[in-house]
Amino acid sequence: LVIDLQNTYLDPKDTPEEQAALRAQFDALEPLAQRGWLLGPAIGVDYPKLQPLLAQMPEAQHAPMLRALRRMTSAERADLSVLAQRVPPQERADLVRALLSTADERRGAWLQVRLAQ
Repeated sequence: LVIDLQNTYLDPKDTPEEQAALRAQFDALEPLAQRGWLLGPAIGVDYPKLQPLLAQMPEAQHAPMLRALRRMTSAERADLSVLAQRVPPQERADLVRALLSTADERRGAWLQVRLAQ
């Protein structure tokens, strides 16, 4: 996924000491976890479980997937992470295409149907 390196996701009210502590915590993370947190706090917490789905995604799908993930609730991202683990690698591209073609307001129901299959 495309990572917005310009956005550090630090609260502007953080003191320099707090920012330094957060930076140290970030620097101590594994590279995979760092990559997720660079996508923002909502996605960062879910990124390790979503990574199998996102790892081999074509570049043309990066921005649409990032928008979709940001619009999803944490429960929807959790459901998607379950699907990402269940779906065989050769079927993940189809899952991504279907997810991206589903309207935001129908995505939660769509995920529930997919989980029930």
